[in-house]
Amino acid sequence: MAKKEREAWLAQKIEEWRAEKEAEKQAILAGAKEKRLSEARARAALMAKDNQEQAVRADLLVKTISLFRKFELQRVNFLKKKTMNAAWQQYLRCDGLPDPRVVTQMNTYLHLWRKEDVCDDNDLSRRFIEVLPMLELLDELLADPSQFTKLQIEGFTEVRTALRDELSNAIHAASFTLLRDLEHRFKWDSIKLTTYEREFKGLRLNFWVAVRMPTRKPKPMEPEREPMELSFPAMQVSIRLPKMIDGSCVCVRAARSMVDLLSEGCRTFSLAVEMPDRDLDLYTFNCREHAATYKLKAEQEETRNKFYKDIASKIKEIENIMKANPFLKFDKEKEELDNLNMAEPQGLPDPRTFIIEQNELAFAKYLKQCFTKTKSGEVNLRKYRICGGILNLDLLTTPPQEKRMQGGITLTTLQLPKQLQHIKYQVRYRAPSPPPPGVTRTPEEIEAEIKRVEAEYENLALVFIELPQDVMWTEPPVICQWFDPRRFWVNTYINDYKFNEDKLTVQFRTGVLWPIGIATLRYSNLPYQGWDIRPDPESNGVIINVTGVAVTVTWLCVGNTVRLRWIANATTRALKQHFDKPYSVKKMIQLMREAACDFFPDFDGHNHVEGSCPKEWVAEHHNYHAMACLSRGYNFQWSRWNVSAGSRNIVMQMREAVDKKREAKFALLHVTPQQTTILNCNELTQNFDLEPMAGLPYFPDLFTLNLSYGSVDARRAAFSMKYKLVETVFSMLTELKLSSYS
Repeated sequence: MAKKEREAWLAQKIEEWRAEKEAEKQAILAGAKEKRLSEARARAALMAKDNQEQAVRADLLVKTISLFRKFELQRVNFLKKKTMNAAWQQYLRCDGLPDPRVVTQMNTYLHLWRKEDVCDDNDLSRRFIEVLPMLELLDELLADPSQFTKLQIEGFTEVRTALRDELSNAIHAASFTLLRDLEHRFKWDSIKLTTYEREFKGLRLNFWVAVRMPTRKPKPMEPEREPMELSFPAMQVSIRLPKMIDGSCVCVRAARSMVDLLSEGCRTFSLAVEMPDRDLDLYTFNCREHAATYKLKAEQEETRNKFYKDIASKIKEIENIMKANPFLKFDKEKEELDNLNMAEPQGLPDPRTFIIEQNELAFAKYLKQCFTKTKSGEVNLRKYRICGGILNLDLLTTPPQEKRMQGGITLTTLQLPKQLQHIKYQVRYRAPSPPPPGVTRTPEEIEAEIKRVEAEYENLALVFIELPQDVMWTEPPVICQWFDPRRFWVNTYINDYKFNEDKLTVQFRTGVLWPIGIATLRYSNLPYQGWDIRPDPESNGVIINVTGVAVTVTWLCVGNTVRLRWIANATTRALKQHFDKPYSVKKMIQLMREAACDFFPDFDGHNHVEGSCPKEWVAEHHNYHAMACLSRGYNFQWSRWNVSAGSRNIVMQMREAVDKKREAKFALLHVTPQQTTILNCNELTQNFDLEPMAGLPYFPDLFTLNLSYGSVDARRAAFSMKYKLVETVFSMLTELKLSSYS
């Protein structure tokens, strides 16, 4: 090919390449414009869909919420009538005791109680018999405050706190009165030793008193003092006092109160911050989100329009410059034009996704507010719970006794103030630090270290406790002591702790004799390993079965009561005395928590449970109400896909259970705050997919889905349920929070 032909061919190829590049650029620009238009159409279509769904919610969801509110109102009215009947029965008894529902009567009772100067063991027994039922009733009233005003609740709380304080003071006052009269009130085993033992309702009280004898002349070589060992079989407790305490003149009080009169004064006992919008209904929640989404979308459209208007202005300005100088290349300007034509506004997320992220951040902030920082050695009562009552082991000074004189005269030294005097005993043991890395100790040094530790252990009291059988000890308990000036539980002075799992005993050494509490991990059974809700074929009730980490619990809800049917894999006989007995939901929760079988997490439970999956509470709360309404017609089960589905997605299995002879197959139910649907995939599919079943219309919640998707029998079962059963199942599900912990 000649030179000119080659140059012409090369020029032609360059022009073709330029034309191809220009065509590609124009195609990209056209694609960008089309993409903008399609995204704008998609946003408009999504907003139109949201508006249509909101219109459906305004019709169907509002009616569903009205039905739920009707059930709740019927329940509140039933509780009010029950309270009025109970108050009338209390009035008819005319037993001289106040009605705990009437704060003025309780204040009068407390005023008269405080005026009494003397309290002995008989008075203490009477007080326990009178006060414990009052406290139990007040606990029941405060556990379900929906029927009372805020002022009434404040009055109940104040009276309850005062009752507990006075009962605690009565224990100490009766102890002082008893110790003031050893001769008549104690059992004398010898002239050197006297004891006292009595069991009250909710309290066991023991005393061991070594009577001080006349002083003798000391021997030239005093034998080494032997440690004093005491045993209190009624409380299944024994203690060996350190050698530094003179056992020949010591007084030891052992008292086990089955009512925890201390923990509620601790700063970590109550939930720090109430859950925001915990009673908000789903329709109001969706209205808020819809309005926020629409507002954010309008702001984003305004931002986009302004952005594109500014871009068009810049493009026009550059094009005018290029037209004014047609003989220049303007390579930089052309590149800038291409970039401007491709430019998109930044920082404009999807409105719905943005709102979801903000809600998740708000809940994470709420959990952070609920988390209470604890000091070194302090026991966090949001994570642990004191079970089995409070054990007091006190070293006391024996008060002065009466002296009989001639002529029937008795003299008594007046001790002020008239209260127990504790013997000062406080020893802090610090474990030896490990040797530095690379340092090897000789056998002689190791033996000397062991002897030093044993010698320091001799200065500590050794306590042995047989754990009560009415508590489930699934894990080694935490032994703690009440740090009275600061009012919290600590384990700083607990050393050489040993737990025997087979015999259920604990042994430890302590440098102080303060009130002892046995703390268990509150949520040792969470997260749930599985759950199942189904109609009971033998009654008109609903069975709830929940499998925890350690045990499996089965409840039966019938009417306005719940019965504990069975506990599998229990380590003790705890709660067996309550099997098949009807209780209210709040009473059942109290009983199970006292037995260290807590299946009822509070809203801050996610701070203390690994593997939980917090869901949007308003949607979860509404879904529990819908499940309760359908619980006589459907069988609900947990799904393995729920944990990883995210905060806005509740996934569980569902099937109809009205036909006893023919069981349907489980389908996956997908619940969000906006809608409820049936998924194409199932529990056994390899991959999880949120694609809904074809042909299903839009349903705002589970209850409305049943109206169209359920069979005639399933719909009939839902509408034939009584409000008492619906509210009982709903209360249980709300307390269990199955969707957030499985």
